[in-house]
Amino acid sequence: MPKAEGDEVKAKAEAAKAEEKKKVEGSQAKGESPAAAVVEKSGVEGAGSPEEASKAKEAKADASTDTKNDAEGELKAKEASTPQAAASPEAKVASPQADAAATLAAAEAGAAAAAAAAAGRGMAASATSGSVTVEVLVMPERFRVIQEFDRLLTIKHVKVLLCKRLSLPLRRFVLHMKDGVEMNECAFLTEFCADAKSIQLVGTVSLPNEKDNDYKMPNQIEVMIDTDINGHPVIVKVDIERKQDSKKPYFGGYRDKRNGKAYHHATSQTPQIAKEAKTKKFHRETQTTDVSSKSVQSKREQGTQMARKDLYIDNHDDKIITSQAYFTTEELLELKRQKALAIQCFIRQCFAWRKVAAYYHAKRTKARRDAAAKALAEKKLKEEEEDRIRRRLNPRTKSDFTALYSELREWRHNQEKAIRGLNASEEEQSQLMKELLAKEVKLMQTIDKLRQRANSANKQEAIKARLELMASPKEWLTDQGDYIEVVTPYTTRASELVQLYNGLRLRKIPVEQRIDVLLNVKFTVKEFDCLLTREIITLCNRENDMINRGRSTTSLNGLRRRLENLFLQFIETPEFNPGAKNFQRAPAATTKLTKIFPKVQTELWTRKNP
Repeated sequence: MPKAEGDEVKAKAEAAKAEEKKKVEGSQAKGESPAAAVVEKSGVEGAGSPEEASKAKEAKADASTDTKNDAEGELKAKEASTPQAAASPEAKVASPQADAAATLAAAEAGAAAAAAAAAGRGMAASATSGSVTVEVLVMPERFRVIQEFDRLLTIKHVKVLLCKRLSLPLRRFVLHMKDGVEMNECAFLTEFCADAKSIQLVGTVSLPNEKDNDYKMPNQIEVMIDTDINGHPVIVKVDIERKQDSKKPYFGGYRDKRNGKAYHHATSQTPQIAKEAKTKKFHRETQTTDVSSKSVQSKREQGTQMARKDLYIDNHDDKIITSQAYFTTEELLELKRQKALAIQCFIRQCFAWRKVAAYYHAKRTKARRDAAAKALAEKKLKEEEEDRIRRRLNPRTKSDFTALYSELREWRHNQEKAIRGLNASEEEQSQLMKELLAKEVKLMQTIDKLRQRANSANKQEAIKARLELMASPKEWLTDQGDYIEVVTPYTTRASELVQLYNGLRLRKIPVEQRIDVLLNVKFTVKEFDCLLTREIITLCNRENDMINRGRSTTSLNGLRRRLENLFLQFIETPEFNPGAKNFQRAPAATTKLTKIFPKVQTELWTRKNP
């Protein structure tokens, strides 16, 4: 085709496009559908003959029928979606798929109307009529789609038909030329192909984003499964079971140490309504004030109005202002210098007072520290003196007795020196030395008595500590670093024996309780037949007999002390008390006292001593 003819065809297409847009805008202002307007336009243009006029009227009627059907379909869709939205509180926002379907349906109706309009327009303008083959390369899958479209269809209608054929969402499909230029959706197809019979385009399908996943399936859907005998479809309502959309919140829990199974806390499934904050909370970014400069027009212009004979001016609120004496720069500098000197004086005074306050504070702190140190030293000296006196009066350790002996030697040395310094005869000095020796012997006897008493007390304390440790529960260290107390049969046996030993050591108890303690000791040691247990049983019987005869407590001290020592030996023997094995320095050998007699000898001895 020559170039002039191509330009002419293009000019006609642009004129037809402009006329169609005006017609569509006029129909929208009147409340009519664009398809009806296009059909009306085509009917007017093609009214050259009676047959063409009748065809135009039929096309207009079809377009109005399609518009009416579309309106009824939209109304039914709204009525169908209303109960579902009321049944499901969560479906407050329409899903993107539903919007896409509605848009697709509307676009198809528009495409059909445009096709009808194009058919009518083709009878009047044959130069722009006909179809064009569109070859679309779909990216990124890189497959081609070939389909014929009317030249007067818009790019939007072409996208709708392609999306319907390829089952693609309309908002994710973009058409553009081979050179990458995106095509305007309001443009007609004939603007890009001119008089060519085919055109190559590129369609890009974008990846889905987070907004595409906002669709929520309704609580109930309708599914057509089959047809009945009459050929009608059978529709079944299916309830949708929803899964939990988000992960459960973690509210804490605990774990079973035996098998490692975790148990989590939970809350009620009832949705909680978030409470609004009573006070407004601001972030750091929003606390910065935005400063902006704005120009405003005042209500009254600035100016001077003089009074005239035809103009009255109210001067009731006027004030007479007179100028004051001029303040020179030198005077201002002098005023600043005086104020600066005053400020310096106050600052130096403040620093001086602070320095004095710090000095007095340090002085008072040092005095309190010195007084506290002096009081602590005096208290320490007093405690040392009291401890020294206590160690002299009641010595307990080896160092205490060493100090006593050293002081005794020093005292004797001083006394001998004083005797030799006297102007006395040899007989008098000899007599004084004998008296000094007697005093020294008496002091040494006193020190020995204190040593014996201390040894006895220390021995009793050691025995008591050993028995308490023997009867105390075992402490085991756990993996968490804690200690747990475990009572074993050995500790239980040791605890019972220690209780009996403490009962034997009691002195100021009634006679009945003493007899009960002796009986318990007797039946406890009777389980083992040896010389030690026979002697303990004999002593228990003897003390019981002497108590029944009314003997005094003083006459029973030796017997009771002997019974205590034998029972203590019984407790410290591993054959009778397995818990005592851990408190022996070396493995104990079986002696005559602890050797168990045969059963025959035990029966004979039991008959003689019931």
